[in-house]
Amino acid sequence: MKKIITLTMTIALLLVMTVSLAGCGGDESATADPVSLVDVTTEQGISLKLPSDLVKQDNGGYANMETGDSASFGVTEIAGTPLSSATEEDVLALYQSKHDDVVVTSFENGIQINGKEALVSQVNLTTPGGNAIILTLVMVTDDTNNYIVNFIYGKDKTDSALYKNLQACIDSITIAGTPDSTATSAQVGTSVKDDFSEYLYNNFGTVFEPEDRAIQEIYTEAALTADSKILAKALSDTLPAKNNALLEKLKAYTPQTTEVQEVHNLFIQAVELRKDAYAQLVEVMTQPATEAEVEAAFAVLDESDAKIEGFLTKAESMKKDLGV
Repeated sequence: MKKIITLTMTIALLLVMTVSLAGCGGDESATADPVSLVDVTTEQGISLKLPSDLVKQDNGGYANMETGDSASFGVTEIAGTPLSSATEEDVLALYQSKHDDVVVTSFENGIQINGKEALVSQVNLTTPGGNAIILTLVMVTDDTNNYIVNFIYGKDKTDSALYKNLQACIDSITIAGTPDSTATSAQVGTSVKDDFSEYLYNNFGTVFEPEDRAIQEIYTEAALTADSKILAKALSDTLPAKNNALLEKLKAYTPQTTEVQEVHNLFIQAVELRKDAYAQLVEVMTQPATEAEVEAAFAVLDESDAKIEGFLTKAESMKKDLGV
């Protein structure tokens, strides 16, 4: 299932975290208003009807910036795991990793949408910003690619056009077959952008960087005391524990694209070098050591700092290139 929904995870989770919604309530069974629907064809080869108040965005999705209603799209090649193997537990696990109050309210697999095998699942959840939303995941396959549509609206948006016309939108979905090379290339680029944005703002910025900064502050504070015993204690107790905890989190995180993984690896290498540096520094500070041995220990710490600088430089360059 992981291979099937890798792109879905990137698109759906990022969109959930960036769309601002509030409130609660809502019943999907409200009467649809077909007059408000317009025909749309996406670059991924997905054709469907959408409410006319959803405006196309730079990322290829459609959104109403006032209500927060949105629809996003993706396509990914089938990598040996058929859509029919996806389960309700897979969908639940996907969203529980990032959100609170996750409840899968409906799940259907093996159904047909305009002659194509499909999966439709609806999920209630609360975003990290405290917004209660309803997300409907639709996946349609042509046995070569899985085509993905995500509909999102607030639980209190029972008067919105998307809420009223959701079933009509789902029923209208058709796929044109394998996307052309231009659409495929655009989708790959979007995937890297979304993956890096997820990494930068929801992992590095909120977890990795604050913990790394705390480690460096503890080291600096101990070093500024000019007391070798205080520094040695920090290097043997507090700092290794915090550094190892950060290293475990870094190694547990797996970016979805090779480009982001390469940048992430620089950070891992820096923290691993710092682990070695702390061990060597403790040794030269607690046992007789030559000047060369002391310099060698600090050289490892300098190498770690250089790796971090390299990581930050690369990340800043990617941020500018991808426009995130």
